[in-house]
Amino acid sequence: MKKAVTFLAAAAAMFSMASCSGNQSIDGHWDFKTMNGEEVVTTEKTPFLEFDGESGRVHGCLGVNLVNGSYTFEDGKLTLGNLGMTMMAGLPEDMAVESALGDALKLARGAKVSSDKLSITDAEGEVILTLERGQEQQ
Repeated sequence: MKKAVTFLAAAAAMFSMASCSGNQSIDGHWDFKTMNGEEVVTTEKTPFLEFDGESGRVHGCLGVNLVNGSYTFEDGKLTLGNLGMTMMAGLPEDMAVESALGDALKLARGAKVSSDKLSITDAEGEVILTLERGQEQQ
């Protein structure tokens, strides 16, 4: 009898953890690592996004300019809305990375958190961006 109760308790705990994993939070600071499987490399600033679930706002830097907007994340679906960006000039290679990251974010339709990795997917479910948890910018 004890074994059955222990088994059922363990099974319930595993089911509970599995059901919660689909709705993991993307809140916090994330540094861009890859775009379409290629490493994201910039010269001056590390591109990042910070998600604030309480306000539904996202902000960050795509390499040169700051980006701000709104977002929702529910049941693995990510919607970025009203993204605005500053208009400063930077090194040509950083501007190219920034432009590509901006284009990729326009395709974002889903996200999945696995440990300290955030994978952003397009409408077909293909990973287009990966980010890793980082330290908040000062």
